Amino acid sequence: MSPIYPRPEDILLYDGPYFSVEWYYTESGHLPAYDYFRRMPEADQLRLRLLVKYMADSPHGTRLPMNLYRIEDRAERIFAFKPRAERFFNFTTDESAIIITNAYHKHAQRMSRADLDQLQVAVRSRRDYMRRVREGSYYEAQ
Repeated sequence: MSPIYPRPEDILLYDGPYFSVEWYYTESGHLPAYDYFRRMPEADQLRLRLLVKYMADSPHGTRLPMNLYRIEDRAERIFAFKPRAERFFNFTTDESAIIITNAYHKHAQRMSRADLDQLQVAVRSRRDYMRRVREGSYYEAQ
């Protein structure tokens, strides 16, 4: 199966001086986190956009408070933007891109089984992204 490439304007969320922030997409062209984002209220969308802009406009090593951005899986280097009750899992590439993989609505203080399942989706998405970049099939040839 040859990959389906979304439009570049659908992939790129923000392009800052230090990082670009992109929505991850599957080989079938599906953008899971972007689909979740589009269903959110505008105020919550704006809050995520502000967090993303802050990170992309800040030098490497800049940290947001843990209540807004934190590491969720150290071994796999998966982080989460936390605009409100939503969690947007993501990872950073060596090429200074932040890739947002998937999102969900957190309901409790501690991660539930469903939350941990979503974290595993992020891990699988990161591995898929890395494999496809290595193979040269993630980004459409210009």
